[in-house]
Amino acid sequence: MLAVKSQELRKEPCQNCGSSDALGVYDDGHTHCYSCNKTTQPTLQKVDLKTIQPKSNTFKKDLLPGEVKSLKHRGLTEETCRKFGYLCNRDLEIAVYRDKSGKAVAQKVRDKAKNFSIVGDASKMTFYGSHLWNTGKKLVIAEGEIDAMTISQVQGHKWATVSLPTGAASAASSIKKNWDYILGFDEIILMFDMDDAGQKAVHIAADLLPVGRVKIARLPHKDANECLLKGKADEIITAIFQARSFRPDGIIGSHDLKSEMLKEDEQSLVNYPYPRLNDITKGLRTSELVTVCAGSGIGKSTLVREIAYSLHQSGEKIGMIMLEESNRRTMLGLVGIHMSKNITVDRSMANQDEVNDAYESMVKDKAEVFLYDHFGSSDVELICSRIQYMAKALDIRWVILDHISIMISGMDNGDERKMIDRSMTKLRTLVQELDIGLILVSHLRRPEGDKGHEDGAKVRLGQLRGSHAIAQLSDICLSLQVDPEDSDGDSRFIHVLKNRFTGETGHAGGVSYNRDTGRLLPQSEIF
Repeated sequence: MLAVKSQELRKEPCQNCGSSDALGVYDDGHTHCYSCNKTTQPTLQKVDLKTIQPKSNTFKKDLLPGEVKSLKHRGLTEETCRKFGYLCNRDLEIAVYRDKSGKAVAQKVRDKAKNFSIVGDASKMTFYGSHLWNTGKKLVIAEGEIDAMTISQVQGHKWATVSLPTGAASAASSIKKNWDYILGFDEIILMFDMDDAGQKAVHIAADLLPVGRVKIARLPHKDANECLLKGKADEIITAIFQARSFRPDGIIGSHDLKSEMLKEDEQSLVNYPYPRLNDITKGLRTSELVTVCAGSGIGKSTLVREIAYSLHQSGEKIGMIMLEESNRRTMLGLVGIHMSKNITVDRSMANQDEVNDAYESMVKDKAEVFLYDHFGSSDVELICSRIQYMAKALDIRWVILDHISIMISGMDNGDERKMIDRSMTKLRTLVQELDIGLILVSHLRRPEGDKGHEDGAKVRLGQLRGSHAIAQLSDICLSLQVDPEDSDGDSRFIHVLKNRFTGETGHAGGVSYNRDTGRLLPQSEIF
């Protein structure tokens, strides 16, 4: 009956069956595939553009049909619209959003009255146009789709040009969502609208991006498309090349610091799970790098896992990059601590239901634990980018990295000392820039003589394996040592080897490892 009342306009590919030309598109908006027989109902009159907002989770599943043609009123060629997949359907303009493979996942629809709606899966919308470029020298980010197409067109589609999915309001969330994509480009140029909303958003976005790689472009008119329509396309190119490097706020005069200086220091709200260690260090703080070291098999990973569990149970969101074990083992270790059962060693200590209940109990009303699924990859640049993502996109304040020797093992340079120097410098910079607390595990060089650390030999700061940079760039250095009088037993001692915050070092309490529970607890809690 629909075919009697409507006229077929053209044939298109069918998204349902994959046919290249079997989908008939009719003038009332309905479609019918002659291959799979799927029919969609007319939509042009039924889509309420005022009720489906970009921020809503409500969306229509079926994407709207349309045709590619030039936008003469915007100065955009058919070639540009075809490249980006910008469609027209009667009085509607349709920006098609695609995933990495080029598959259409959503549409941003604009009517004649400038009302916008989202059709398709809004959750899959990334940068508009991001499927066209993967990596490159320059990435220009515009505020809207028309501006992105304008910028790309005037520079011959040479440099990657994308736009925010829902304008200035989505700047921060879009940057976080597309973090990995952004890092694929050497230079990030923000070309937002020159109005108040656009300029506010551009500084929010710039603050989130890697320092030294982001630039801000300024236009002579409100946006790129207005420049094009006023015959100033060349000035868009000039704005790209003359974009100024963003310099974040942070230079403060002494007069501005008076009130801060006179404030009482706030006590750290995050503590170690070891009372004596807290007394000496005054707890854990962000912007500090803590290095944990010990001899082979003494319990470095067990110690940092106890710290991670304590942070998590205090309500802190944590990131764990455990290069020496699988993510499954790491989570089993945390759940085992919660159960006080050593299920990483003996899985039979708890059945499936008990483990599940313990997991649910551990994470209930607590922040999520995020782990790095390294798949054997330990490249320092990649790990640093993942730490950046954890801090910027996931708002994580505490990251555990176990351990640095594995991280540098895949580097090309054979000089271990130089590799550690470079890696520690990068990590130190990240800690300061991101204002995170990083807990790093490091190995030790074997001491001179017959007695190793696992036999009770005292740990010294100069024994950190590979480079003095580990000690120099760490704020706190902790060692876990066996009892020299009982090297075969389960007693351990925590020593503070370096303490930049208070200067106090030395014995920080005894701990005992329980083989049944897998816990490393203060001896006062054991005896």
